[in-house]
Amino acid sequence: MVQRSLISDQDKVQIKRTFRKDLKADVYLGFFTHHPSLLTVPGRECPSGPQAQQLLEELSALSPKLHLEIFDFFAKRDVADQFGVDKIPAVAVGRMHSATVTFYGTPNGYELATIVEDIKTVSRGVTPLSMDTRKKLRQLEQQINIQVFVTPTCTYSPLMARLVHAVDLESPLVKSDVIEIQEFPALGQRLGIQSVPMTIINDTIRLAGTVSEPELIEKILQVGTARINAEYEGSD
Repeated sequence: MVQRSLISDQDKVQIKRTFRKDLKADVYLGFFTHHPSLLTVPGRECPSGPQAQQLLEELSALSPKLHLEIFDFFAKRDVADQFGVDKIPAVAVGRMHSATVTFYGTPNGYELATIVEDIKTVSRGVTPLSMDTRKKLRQLEQQINIQVFVTPTCTYSPLMARLVHAVDLESPLVKSDVIEIQEFPALGQRLGIQSVPMTIINDTIRLAGTVSEPELIEKILQVGTARINAEYEGSD
């Protein structure tokens, strides 16, 4: 039985053309999943893993500059820890021996564009952020953790996902995760996620919907620099 392609022929042609034009350095995709055996351990299931793996195999086949490596999350916990991956399925996008950005879930639908843009940014080594944003990010003094919750059917989700991943690639003090919330319903329920995109910074600041690049950077600096924290405290 012939397996149905998850990326349409039309999209494959367009993505292949984009990769041929825009990719400079090689890009590595680390996919973390779990392949079940005869003895299935409760809590280790990854039901969407096969679909996510197929999609990434189709995507990586569109350019010789893309290299996909597949890891069993439970057998390779040391590698997962190295990439900061704590749940599955997950894909980490980066260059060899460099920082990566992480997408949790299956990047299909509109979220395929997020992975494609991540690949282009990583390969070119230059983010699309403004010079002003780059300068402001150098003010960061502490680690910033950002989560962006998305769904593949939301047209606005890729805008926030790509913006946050660009910030992550620009600053070594920013760690970002884009999470397809339908594949992690328990997490969404625990955090009270009612709509997407939803961006959470350091578990304290919530941004519903899309926000501009300057607005996002303002919120990041609000929790990431002592000087700006002092200004906010002094204004109370």
